[in-house]
Amino acid sequence: MINYRTLFLGALSAFSIHHAAHALNPPTSFSANRDNSFIFFENNIDQEYYIASSSLNPRFTGANVWTRYGRDRQDSLGYMGTDTTLRSRNNVDMWLENSGMLTPFQGIRCRTRNNGACPSTGFLPAEFIDQFGAYKIRSGSGDSDGGYARASFGPGGYEYLRDMPVNARDAFIMHYCETTEEYNPSAGGRCKDATTGRWRKMQLNITKDAHIRFIDNFAFSEIWVATDGTPSLAQNTETCRELVISRGGNAAQREGIACKMLQYELTGPASAFNNSTHLHMVVDRAALNNMAIASYDIRINGGGSDDWVRYDADTSNDNRMNRMLRTGNNYVEVLFTKSFFQKMLRAGAATSGRRGVFTFAVNNRITPQSGYYQFATNMDIDIIPREYGLSIRHQNQNERVKTGKIGENEEDITFNYVVTQSAPRRADIVSAKVIGESTTVAATNYCLFKSNDNRLNVAIPAYLSYTNSNGQKVEQYSGCNANATLNLTNARWTVVPWDQQQSGFFYSTNLDLRFPMNDSVSLFSLEGRDWLGSVRAEGEVQVEATWIGVER
Repeated sequence: MINYRTLFLGALSAFSIHHAAHALNPPTSFSANRDNSFIFFENNIDQEYYIASSSLNPRFTGANVWTRYGRDRQDSLGYMGTDTTLRSRNNVDMWLENSGMLTPFQGIRCRTRNNGACPSTGFLPAEFIDQFGAYKIRSGSGDSDGGYARASFGPGGYEYLRDMPVNARDAFIMHYCETTEEYNPSAGGRCKDATTGRWRKMQLNITKDAHIRFIDNFAFSEIWVATDGTPSLAQNTETCRELVISRGGNAAQREGIACKMLQYELTGPASAFNNSTHLHMVVDRAALNNMAIASYDIRINGGGSDDWVRYDADTSNDNRMNRMLRTGNNYVEVLFTKSFFQKMLRAGAATSGRRGVFTFAVNNRITPQSGYYQFATNMDIDIIPREYGLSIRHQNQNERVKTGKIGENEEDITFNYVVTQSAPRRADIVSAKVIGESTTVAATNYCLFKSNDNRLNVAIPAYLSYTNSNGQKVEQYSGCNANATLNLTNARWTVVPWDQQQSGFFYSTNLDLRFPMNDSVSLFSLEGRDWLGSVRAEGEVQVEATWIGVER
């Protein structure tokens, strides 16, 4: 109808003026009516979402955030739409008709890789957003710069798809309208009320095939490595185990320590994943002193088969998710082989306290622009030399952060640690100290706690303690004073041999860090005022061991 009016504008000027007083005619048929299906990824570790579709068109794909890792492989955030082009520099409205997906869109999806006009947000923003859609978006040109009828999913879109039952099917009727005319969407103005432009609608029939949740288990494991690369565990753990497999690589690449790095829960069949969706692992080699890692040095297994496949194969048939995973609550295990540990020792690499050294990635090659998603877990692996090694870890990994209340009868905040030394014999000297921001009140050191805006400063005492060989508690004041070291050489150490030959031992003891909540100094801020609010601090407990006569 619009093209008809434009074609005869010169010849029938009276006719066109008569119709210019009216809004655009609503579309009477669908410009597209297509089917697709998807698998919803719910990352409970970082509260992120990702959609993997079974087909490229209609577009229904992508993550809600830019990945923290492997950013160069992700060119687009999540969106829905078709291949219909928009006219450049038009005002565009996109909305859903009679949909339960509320606040579905935030703008026109664009791509960032080509350094064009696409903002770093990954979408051209709407001037106004409501529960149905996004309004008055300035369109660009081409796929990269927002020249297609493709709407960027807003938070409400992902929440709706997250809650959508598996095997449910939804018919999304998506309208898009474009015009060169100006209007005020916040005052109720809409493109469809313009006198010139184009208004179309499409129907996307979308089925949810499966839902996979990545679960944060806050696990931790210490792997102690001998000089020849042989790994061992200091104590029994549900997270890691010694493992020998039968095939793939050389002998050193078939034995090592397997750890449950990623917990997942899959609702729906594993066969719902298409043959182009792969799961692999990424290692930050720069964080490991650029050590060389062969494909078989690290293996992964998702519980769906007995195969331990190459960790880095992002396009291999072995790493297809429909082959690797299985329905229900399971783990992706990672086998760190003896070959890997040998190379770590040669490179002098370490993993302690470094989140993001080992990450996982999903790659749906059907949607190359938006099909890549990479993420880390909170599974900590501390790889430590076994000969004359020392470590400290939380007894409970879920208690890395604690809260309390200041008051006369309030319970202390206490962190419980395990200190382990590994050597042919016990260290001659073992000491511990608290490192953190400190302050001084009446010539005494205290740990300094601050409010988020740094306007509130509170001094809180701190004590380190252990149990000695006679079963007596030994406690010493620390106050976040780096010079106040606690000697725990005479602690009660439990002993576990490395091997049957007892060529060396793991010696472990408990160490506690206590923050009293009832100290009178903490009742007032450093400014001398009675205070009300929240304060926080970060720090660490450092341990040191010395074996006299041993050089490393």
